[in-house]
Amino acid sequence: MSPIEPADALLAIDIGNSRVALGVWDSDGLHDARHIGLQQTDKWRGALADTWSIMNGGSRALIIASVNPRDSAAVQARAEEVSGLSALRVRDDLPLPMPLDIDNADEVGVDRICCAAAAYERVGGACAVASCGTAVTVDCVSAEGHFLGGAILPGLQMSCDALHEHTAQLPRIEPRVPEHTFGQNTHAAIVNGVAYGLVGALRELVERYATTLREWPQLVLTGGNAPLVAELADFVDAVVPDLSLMGVALAYRRVAGQA
Repeated sequence: MSPIEPADALLAIDIGNSRVALGVWDSDGLHDARHIGLQQTDKWRGALADTWSIMNGGSRALIIASVNPRDSAAVQARAEEVSGLSALRVRDDLPLPMPLDIDNADEVGVDRICCAAAAYERVGGACAVASCGTAVTVDCVSAEGHFLGGAILPGLQMSCDALHEHTAQLPRIEPRVPEHTFGQNTHAAIVNGVAYGLVGALRELVERYATTLREWPQLVLTGGNAPLVAELADFVDAVVPDLSLMGVALAYRRVAGQA
């Protein structure tokens, strides 16, 4: 691999299970982030071109992280088409942005590492990072900045869908903030169970991390459902949108000597 040179602006792309996120990282930090469903092909193709066109002049780089092999090739091809650059993929072309203390480094999703690295850069110490998307990951970073692993559980919508699809009569609902402590009808009971159940799992996991670390890690939330979860969890220290994109950019900046 040729040496990685510092860049004035980065187009960071994170390809997830159901959405593609993209944004610009430059001297102003991360901005112009967008999240588009992978099935909305015309929209994300257009967004890639639009985002590239607003980037300032100077040296640029194209950075991709993906946990979705099926769709990543198409997104990468479009990004390379509009930028005229070869994409650099985190893990394949760029080292992961933090050291891992886990059993099998090849199994952990690159999005989890990027989120954890960006959270640690922000906090500067032990932290727990919950990404609230299609699935929810709750990962822990040591005070020394090592990824220690964590937990994976169903996201809010996935839990709602599972209750509908695997029962005879429970309706399909959209997650929301519960209105009352007691769910006094079936819809409300599902809302309460899914929302409070996730908050309870989050509290339990962070408390266990704290016991093992012998210090309380700061809890950082990200992902589409982070604001909803944070509204119900008084133990959240920060909600940071687009933490994964920050971590994608960080992977490049570290190698280029910019972080």
